[in-house]
Amino acid sequence: MKNLFVKIIGVAVILTIMLNSIVIAATQSELQDEKNQTRSKINETQEELQGVQTEKSETQQQVDSLNNQIGDYQREIDELDVKIDELNTDIEEAEANLNKAQEEYEKQEDLLEQRLVVSYEAGNTSYLDFILSSENIIDLISNYYLVTEVASYDAELMDKIDKQKKDIEEAKKQLETDKSELDTSKASKESKTKQLAVIKDEKNEKVEQLSASEKDLQKELQELQNHESSISSKIKIMQQEYDRKMKAQQSSKPSGGNGNGNSGSSNAAPSGATSSHGFGWPVANPIIGTGYGVSGSMWSSGKHTGLDFRASTGTPVFAVGDGVVVDVGHTGAYGNSVTIYHGNNIFSLYAHASSVSVSEGQSVSKGQRIMLSGATGNVSGPHLHFEIRTPANSYYNTVNPRPYLP
Repeated sequence: MKNLFVKIIGVAVILTIMLNSIVIAATQSELQDEKNQTRSKINETQEELQGVQTEKSETQQQVDSLNNQIGDYQREIDELDVKIDELNTDIEEAEANLNKAQEEYEKQEDLLEQRLVVSYEAGNTSYLDFILSSENIIDLISNYYLVTEVASYDAELMDKIDKQKKDIEEAKKQLETDKSELDTSKASKESKTKQLAVIKDEKNEKVEQLSASEKDLQKELQELQNHESSISSKIKIMQQEYDRKMKAQQSSKPSGGNGNGNSGSSNAAPSGATSSHGFGWPVANPIIGTGYGVSGSMWSSGKHTGLDFRASTGTPVFAVGDGVVVDVGHTGAYGNSVTIYHGNNIFSLYAHASSVSVSEGQSVSKGQRIMLSGATGNVSGPHLHFEIRTPANSYYNTVNPRPYLP
């Protein structure tokens, strides 16, 4: 009896254990199923999010591509503007020279006609008759000399008139060529302007599809492009004028520099260290923060276009080399900025100034104070943003500034 009871209890325990195992197994299975379903939903959500991000990225890429096309068209239009101005100047000079040459030619032609009339009115008298009419040896020598001079003068006059005629014909041909090229350039500019308008409309449609933060960056980029477009032709003209001036002064320029001084500032200029390009530091005790080319969404171009120097508000900023100030402006990205042309197709740009102490068109020398650092524009704190630009086709073409510094 006792053994039977023990057996019954044992069976009951076994059944309980089996039932619990079945329940636990069922619960684990359900949990695993729920976990799998949750993971599946997470994956689906991530795929949807990735799709949205990819779509934004593609849209942004399309906008960037359109921005590049806009930049290319604008540069071509700016180059055509400069070319048209140069052609107009050449045509004006050519027309003035042609009129002057035509007047000189007509004078010489009148003189030749007068010589022919005098010769005709003299009848059949020849140079030989004139010489033989000499009364003595002195008259003979004198008359021979006169005849020789007259004959030589007539020959030179004929040659001069002939050359003037050929020069005038060549000048007319060149003038017609310049006028034809001018017409072609104007037609090309008109075509590029229409294409630019189409691309801008397409870009604006794409921009409307961007997020708020992306739109802010596009607005900043658009402002920079507008600024570049408005000053590029002016900078080109100032650049050419500076290059001509430096070339003319190169042989006579004193060794002590251009004599501009340092704007009367009592602030200490950077040390005398000089790079292979002849440039010094833009600030005293330079400490570089953010380097060139660092990527980031906070920059409208997608990367850092210069070097950031640590500088509290009011720190003196100096020109890295001799040059001429080609732009003093303000944009949302750069704040108050100064751009200097140094010759050899090299520009330096200094941004985020609290105040500026130079003006457009002013000549500056290496180490001259041009501004005080600050936090104007798109910044998180005061510093100096410094760029070097070496345009191939665009003034906005930036390069790594570090090799240009000491």
